[in-house]
Amino acid sequence: MGKKGGGINPGVLMGTMIRILAIFVLLMLLTVPSVRAEESVTLVAGEYAPYVMSRTDRPGLLVEVVAAAFARSEVKTTVLFLPWRRCAMMVRQGDAFAAFPFTYTEKRGEYAWFSDTIWTSRCVFFYLKGRLGEYDFTSFDDLRGFTIAGTSGHHYEDLFKEKGLSMDYASSEDSGIRKVWEERCALFAEDELAGWELIRRVYPERVDQFGSTPTPWYLAPLCLMVSKTYPGSSELMARFNEGLAAIRADGTYSRLAAAYVSESVAGGKSR
Repeated sequence: MGKKGGGINPGVLMGTMIRILAIFVLLMLLTVPSVRAEESVTLVAGEYAPYVMSRTDRPGLLVEVVAAAFARSEVKTTVLFLPWRRCAMMVRQGDAFAAFPFTYTEKRGEYAWFSDTIWTSRCVFFYLKGRLGEYDFTSFDDLRGFTIAGTSGHHYEDLFKEKGLSMDYASSEDSGIRKVWEERCALFAEDELAGWELIRRVYPERVDQFGSTPTPWYLAPLCLMVSKTYPGSSELMARFNEGLAAIRADGTYSRLAAAYVSESVAGGKSR
């Protein structure tokens, strides 16, 4: 006697295979980070000429570098210009993918990753030539007789405290250079390019009365400070690093830097 119903119904088999395929496709879509689907990201940055500029025709050297690096990785960028402390808070809380330009500190490392370096900041001291002559940095020990102006929230606060320096902090860079002009402080700690931009803006007729130390007291790597809790942030940072390497290799980075650096150095920078 023959067996009844021993084979698999072809219609049932086909339906099962379609359901399995549909589940597989759904799982694949769910596992792709959202940044891949959207191909866009919003970053936050604080005003810091010539690196970040919200009030001029050009957006700033590092805004252009970041946009070019992401564009090479096929990611569109939007930059929101916000106060520095709010930028850091948004990264810490996971409300923003990244802020820039920031330098690594142990405290920041608790809530953020740092991208490959987008710029190396020459950290120098600014001073009045009429007070200090042609001054240069030699060691932190030699600074202990000075009161130094600084900007609160910057990466160097812990370092200067460790070195036992006499500091006078304020919330803005403008205040720091004004303290030097008014001789309330002998020195002002600032990035070299940013410091000269600041002097030309605040004291355009007195630029030649200021000097900066030829020797930097620190070379600070500036990076994207990337939120550890923002969805897809590690994958997006990897794409940024790839794009950054690409624009360095093909000369785009050098061309952008040359334009901004030549403009910043021109116009009476003196030491």
